Amino acid sequence: MRALILSVSAGGGHKHAALALKDYIFKFEPASEVKILDTIKYINPILNKVLIGGYLNTLKIKPSLFGKIYKITESTNKTDGISSFKNKLTKIMANKILSAIEKFKPDIIICTHWYPVEMVSILKKKGKINIPIACIITDYAPHSFWIYPEVDSYIVSNGDMIEEMIHQGINRNSIFDLGIPVSFDFFDKYDRKDTLKELSLDPDKKVILIMGGSLGMGRISNIYSELASSTNKDAQIIVITGKNKKLYAKLMSLSESSNIDTKILGFTKDVNKYMKCSDILITKPGGLTISEALICELPLVLFSPIPGQEEKNEEFLLKHNLAISIGNGNNCRKKIEDLLSSSETLKIMKGNCKKFSKPNCDYKIFNVINDLIKRREIAIMKNDMEI
Repeated sequence: MRALILSVSAGGGHKHAALALKDYIFKFEPASEVKILDTIKYINPILNKVLIGGYLNTLKIKPSLFGKIYKITESTNKTDGISSFKNKLTKIMANKILSAIEKFKPDIIICTHWYPVEMVSILKKKGKINIPIACIITDYAPHSFWIYPEVDSYIVSNGDMIEEMIHQGINRNSIFDLGIPVSFDFFDKYDRKDTLKELSLDPDKKVILIMGGSLGMGRISNIYSELASSTNKDAQIIVITGKNKKLYAKLMSLSESSNIDTKILGFTKDVNKYMKCSDILITKPGGLTISEALICELPLVLFSPIPGQEEKNEEFLLKHNLAISIGNGNNCRKKIEDLLSSSETLKIMKGNCKKFSKPNCDYKIFNVINDLIKRREIAIMKNDMEI
């Protein structure tokens, strides 16, 4: 199998999904050639800095603006001003990515971000490529930016998305509820006691894990300050700040006066271990983080969702009793303490997480991809015979 995976480095989720997918392919077909392309960066590194930098700064400084753009473009009618501008830019960029496709000669193209989905759909519509396209939607609700009739198969995180996508014009038989690809590390088992001892924490106490994604975004310091003032001695805290060095320094300072034992961690590749030893996860509702938590059967406490995509993710989680929300994190201590002290509630939420997790997604996703390739090979053979 020659697989070209197209992603975009807007946050960590899309890239991590691409890397997990690459591992899935090699597991079931070791002789494969797989190439992951950071699409916009490949086309123009300067443009990548402008677009991705602008996107991330908008999320940090004015997230409400992103929410407005999300709602304006939520319809599948792609003729509004914002969508029209994006479409013109994408058409130009699509021709740039064509050379990479022709050079690699993939059997299949797989997209883990909506931008390259549009690029390859344009190329396929114009007849410049005739390669199966698979799209992995890395959130828990669809948006019009992902939806194109040229896509052969959609892999989605949950069954709730299917009817909405059908309403947007996608064939039911093209949609597969298989989950977002997560690293094989999250399928491994880890001894809780060993992990907590490594962190100098108490294996007999409950664990609150706090994360804000790879960028450490959100009101983590405010939430930690509230929890650190708790008189509850039966809990302890692990905070993962990602690449946010300012947040790490601030929390290290706050932890010195904390009433609760705390371990502050920066960027780590052991998120899987820390999820497995925790009782609840306080986080922003990013698509990949949700999928990882569900695999670990870890109840979620959600804060500061990005308007638009993460708000939709939050709606899904609350609807199915997989999480509670603490809004922007103000006055959240009692709500978190009440959840942590209710063994029955945690048990129900853990059961729901297990129900919506996708522990066998690796084999099933590989099968969908492989099936698309085989169908194309059969079509080519039939065409050759007719000629």
